[in-house]
Amino acid sequence: MKAIVFSAVLVILALVAHTLMAFNLENDRRWPDGEILMEMQLGASGSLIDGSPDWDECAIGALIEWNENLGGAGVSFNAIRDSTRTPVGNDGFSNVFFADDVFGTPFDETVLAIAAAWAIPQDGINETTETDVVFNNAQAFNCYRGDSRLGPTPESSNTTDLRRVALHEFGHVLGLGHPDEATPPQTVDAIMNAFISNRDSLALDDIQGALTLYSVPVIGIPFPPRDQVLDFFLSLENEYRDTLGRQQNNSGNVNAEGSAVWFPEWLRYVLNGCSETEAATRVLLQVAGQGIQPVCGVVDSGVIDFPPRNLSLDFLNTLDAFYRDDLNETAQDTYTDTEGKAVWLQEYLRYRVNGCNNQEATDRVFQQIRGGGIAPICA
Repeated sequence: MKAIVFSAVLVILALVAHTLMAFNLENDRRWPDGEILMEMQLGASGSLIDGSPDWDECAIGALIEWNENLGGAGVSFNAIRDSTRTPVGNDGFSNVFFADDVFGTPFDETVLAIAAAWAIPQDGINETTETDVVFNNAQAFNCYRGDSRLGPTPESSNTTDLRRVALHEFGHVLGLGHPDEATPPQTVDAIMNAFISNRDSLALDDIQGALTLYSVPVIGIPFPPRDQVLDFFLSLENEYRDTLGRQQNNSGNVNAEGSAVWFPEWLRYVLNGCSETEAATRVLLQVAGQGIQPVCGVVDSGVIDFPPRNLSLDFLNTLDAFYRDDLNETAQDTYTDTEGKAVWLQEYLRYRVNGCNNQEATDRVFQQIRGGGIAPICA
């Protein structure tokens, strides 16, 4: 299968940032589980400000910082020191080196470095096969911590810290993009911003972006265990039968367990920054065996707002059609119609993620079904 290529650059410009968790995932690509081997070829240097013996060790410090924050991601960097492998694009090896151009393409004069990535197209998240990091030979680098020394003032030594540039580029290697160049642009404090700044270490936004890309839960939306959602759904069936007197004549292709698993998963994507359509796409990829897809952002703490119920109904209809047409599941009759599922499953989950335990959420939903009004959340 032919690989596709992506690239991202870091350019010279100061940036003032504010804290907000709003990372950007670049081109929906990530590495398979295992080590990401980086062929270090930056070579010898003169005296560096932080005492690093050479450029490779300066950059390896950035790899180590990423590794310290990738717990549970299933991937980690491994530096191949003193590599003599000739850098070639799309050869399956990830090289880190200085050059006058990027495999024949000239650098723009403002570009500090570029990450050129190749990936195999797949349903869902593309699989990265190689990412070369090329530093611009025309730029003046050193290795130091603290405020950037790049600038026009007499106090500035007019040199760029290679380590923070490497930290940024290795974020691209993982699959992160520029949050300040997302659509819409995001104002964040992050090493992954497109413009170099005084930040010399990973920000929380960078770390959460990487963990999210590799499907590590990083936020505190307390979705209930799936067995509790299933118990509620079965109780809802009894409520429709015994209290409302409904007949078991609502045909659907999604069984009770499927409703309990995939509807909360759709809501999880929606509540974490995905559009309703994108959330449905990611759920169906999971149903089809493509693995857990990353969410699209991170929500702030506080009361969690849910989408309109008509959108939840649209998703359940989409899920039912997928079970029927793609999974060839046999239709079965239930007491609860699809609209009832959309309304009351969502209401149960709204109570759960806003502080109610299983019994409290169930009692509040049934109170509504019986005409008792909407009870407040528990948080």
